[in-house]
Amino acid sequence: MRTQRILALDLGRFALKGIAAERADSKWVVTRVALLEPPPAGGPEAALKQLLGKMPRDRWTEVVSVVDDPFLTLRQLSIPPMPEGERRGAVQWEIHSALSLPPEEIILDFEPLGETEGPQKKVRLLAGAAPASVIQQHLSLLGGAGLQPTHLIPRGAAIAAWFRHLRPAPEGPVALLDLGGFSCEFLVIEGKELLFSRKIPVAGSDFTKGITAALMTPQGQVSLSETDAEALKRRIGIPQTDLAEAGLKGISGVQLLGLIRGPLERLALEVERSMAFYGETTGRPAVTELILVGGGAHLKGLPSWLKERLRIPVTVPDPLQGISHLPAALEGLAAGQSLSLVPAIGACLSAGSGMNLLPAEVKAAAKSRVKRAALTGIWTAAILAVALIRIGIGVAQLSVDRQTAALRVEREALSGQISQAKAALEIQEEQRQQPLWEEAFKELSQVLPPEVYLQELDLDGRQLLLRGRVRELGRPADSILPELMRALGEGLFTQVRLNSTRRREDESRETEFEIRCLLR
Repeated sequence: MRTQRILALDLGRFALKGIAAERADSKWVVTRVALLEPPPAGGPEAALKQLLGKMPRDRWTEVVSVVDDPFLTLRQLSIPPMPEGERRGAVQWEIHSALSLPPEEIILDFEPLGETEGPQKKVRLLAGAAPASVIQQHLSLLGGAGLQPTHLIPRGAAIAAWFRHLRPAPEGPVALLDLGGFSCEFLVIEGKELLFSRKIPVAGSDFTKGITAALMTPQGQVSLSETDAEALKRRIGIPQTDLAEAGLKGISGVQLLGLIRGPLERLALEVERSMAFYGETTGRPAVTELILVGGGAHLKGLPSWLKERLRIPVTVPDPLQGISHLPAALEGLAAGQSLSLVPAIGACLSAGSGMNLLPAEVKAAAKSRVKRAALTGIWTAAILAVALIRIGIGVAQLSVDRQTAALRVEREALSGQISQAKAALEIQEEQRQQPLWEEAFKELSQVLPPEVYLQELDLDGRQLLLRGRVRELGRPADSILPELMRALGEGLFTQVRLNSTRRREDESRETEFEIRCLLR
């Protein structure tokens, strides 16, 4: 099996994380971990290039990036069984209300989870959606650094993938609190399913801002820098005793606790609300454990404080538990920084599968790129072999005059192989420039309603002409054809227009149609 080389990225505002890994036969090993915390000056693109400078310069077969945004949503849906072509429209209708955006400004994807129990069977799906502007901005950042992503995964889905690796068979629903520097998300996972996701308006930066507030001490008015505050969060955290001997410019333990009590109380309150809302909306059993991840979870004393407040076990696991890595992979990673790597680890584990928020046209290009890369590798090896043989011939001609005649014969034989290789490369380049009709026909077969059957397909470059008939099986053609055109326009096709319709007057009472569109 061909080895996959995976690059997983988590590009947060407070820290940039990257993981390089290799996978073969479902076994994978981390080859390098890089973390920039906080990002250097110069903007996100410069920071990303600096992060990539710490990674191996491999030819990546998978580039997976974590996407996060306050408006990104993850939701479980139950919809009636329906054809694949109609399912995406139904999911879009269900989820667009959560973002308060028009459907055309939303990029979504979903993965099936199974069927509901009971007499009225429904299909359960996990759907994720984000504003198209957020996705395009993320793609622009990656493209500026020379990366062509194959997978964009929501942050919550990445964390769920990591948890499934950590706990293959958990007992009962488990809650995860991802406390990042500028974002926080509450998740509930039962078995292998992500049941619930909710954004929480408290983050690690709120604790840092609280600690940097000015205070009056015996030494006068003092305040800590953000760097000092970050170090204090990890070294002392929630104070359990007085700090008279901690060297903190006269700040007492009572004063420090007062500075962070506000964010602490808001965090606990939002977790309690999330647990209550989860129970009310799903009707599932209460969570049995809370797991803390993310950079904000480094606040010392937070697990015991939340445990006392929530009355459930609160744990902080080792994110790299059970994950194979090279001895030098973790060089430069400070103690306690591994909690920030959870989304990147999950993205690496889910590479090539699960939810993908890449736009449809980018997905198709990524698939084609992988196929072409494999074919290019084969022909490159063939051409390199021919080139090496020619070099060997040239050296032999210079060193051994007596073999000139024999080498001339061998070179003439090789010239035919070189011509064949060049011809093959020309064919490959011509195929590369051809439209992605294989993907287009696959999508076309998925979006056709059951009432529609095609009679003729006419291809002209990137233009496709569809001729067919509509059988009115309970629905009029006036509603079926707009639905088909909308499904085509949401996928790999553009400029979809209806050229003509004609209702047949024979016994069939079918409607003939002609639709013209372009492949993106």
